[in-house]
Amino acid sequence: MSEGQVRIEEKILNEIKQMFGELTSNVTLHMFTNKNHCLLCNETLSLAEQVANQSDKINLEHCECSLDNEKAKKWKIERHPAIVVEGLGKGVIRFYGIPSGYEFGSLIESIIMAGTDRPSDLDPEIIAEIQEIEKSVHLQVFVTPTCPYCPRAVLNAFKFAMLNENITADMVEATEFQELSMKYQIQGVPKTVINDKWNVVGAVPESMLLSKVKEAIT
Repeated sequence: MSEGQVRIEEKILNEIKQMFGELTSNVTLHMFTNKNHCLLCNETLSLAEQVANQSDKINLEHCECSLDNEKAKKWKIERHPAIVVEGLGKGVIRFYGIPSGYEFGSLIESIIMAGTDRPSDLDPEIIAEIQEIEKSVHLQVFVTPTCPYCPRAVLNAFKFAMLNENITADMVEATEFQELSMKYQIQGVPKTVINDKWNVVGAVPESMLLSKVKEAIT
C-alpha cells in the first residue's frame, strides 16, 4: 500500500455495499484536497474512493484545488480536506477532516440519507419547524474519531440540513483543525457551534438542538 492510502477491510466493504442497496437516487461526493495545505488529504481521498466504489449510484468528483477555485467557492469550502455529500437534501452537508473511527459511520449514513427518499425519523412537529426556518443557519459539529457520542450529534445536524436549504451542517475533526478548535474553545466533544456564537455541548436530543437554533436566529 502506498503512502497516504488507507485500506478498508473487505468484510466492511461488503457490508457497506449491502447498505447502499437502499439507495434510490444518485449521490455525488465532492472531494476537495490541496497537497500543499492539507494534513490527511491522501488518506481522506483514499477512504472516499473505496466508499464510492461500493455503489454505481455514487459518483466521486475530486478537486485538487485551492480555496479560490470556482468549485470550492460554489460549495463555500474553507479548509482541506473536505467532502460535500450532494443528493436529495435541500441544505449543504460537509465533512471537514477525515471521517475515520466512529465518524466513518456518519459518512455512510449521510450517503444513505442523501440517496433515499425515505422520510426523516425526526418527530413530524420538529420536521415542520425545521422546514419553516427562513434565516441562514450554520451548524459546525466538532468531533474526534474516538468519540462514540459524536456521530449522533453529526447526524442530527445533517438531518436538519437535509430538510432546509437555509441550513449548512459540517462535521469538523477537532484535532485536525486545532486553530478552529481553539477559536471556539473546544474542550470536549461533541460540541455544536451555531452561527459562530451559540453552542451546544453533547449529543443532545433533536428538540434541544432545534431550540438552540431558534434562539440563535431570533
